[in-house]
Amino acid sequence: MIQSVLFTKEINKEWLMEQLGTKVQIDCRPTLAIELSDESLIQNQINPNCKRFIITSQNSVRAIQNIELDGDFYVVGKKTAAKLRELNFNVVLETDYAKDLAPELLKIEADKSWNFFCGNTRRDLLVDELTKNNHTVNEIITYQSSPVFYEVEQDYDAYVFFSPLSFQSFVKNNSIPTNSTIFTVGKTTTAEVEKVYTNHNIITADIPLVDVVVNNIKHCIND
Repeated sequence: MIQSVLFTKEINKEWLMEQLGTKVQIDCRPTLAIELSDESLIQNQINPNCKRFIITSQNSVRAIQNIELDGDFYVVGKKTAAKLRELNFNVVLETDYAKDLAPELLKIEADKSWNFFCGNTRRDLLVDELTKNNHTVNEIITYQSSPVFYEVEQDYDAYVFFSPLSFQSFVKNNSIPTNSTIFTVGKTTTAEVEKVYTNHNIITADIPLVDVVVNNIKHCIND
């Protein structure tokens, strides 16, 4: 039975209580601080001759939302794609994971250059796959992620992580009890958790969305 949950990112508390009930203790303590890059710095780094954009994070969407960009967007994440469409950007392809996006981009032969909006801690997979196949990637840092370290004062029945870096930040000063359940937003985060915790019950969202993670918790509350 789950009676207490620690979310390691800021999520609307009222919505979480609606989803999980008022009897569950819900704490949100972010393990990452996000700082968006200045719009003018982002704009100055964009290759104007390249009309194709890769974006893998909602943070990048926030960073470019007021920049006029004419071209096609290739996106990781359903929520990220939805936010881009809300801003009237032209999303032509979306996948759940970067590893799924890479082979789709390699199929495009007409132009092998890309503007890639990313964070300072972006994973190597996508860029490595493109560059080793003679694609040119113009990386533009749209936000900085920095770890937030703290110590929790209690044990929780469930711990929730949304990125490998978020998990790394948390375990710097904390440990997770063996009888606690760990929930993750996706496979890459789970892979990071499994490096430290091999015997814990880890439940991975089959689609990397906050809603899916919360739904997984909901199903486990009374187990």
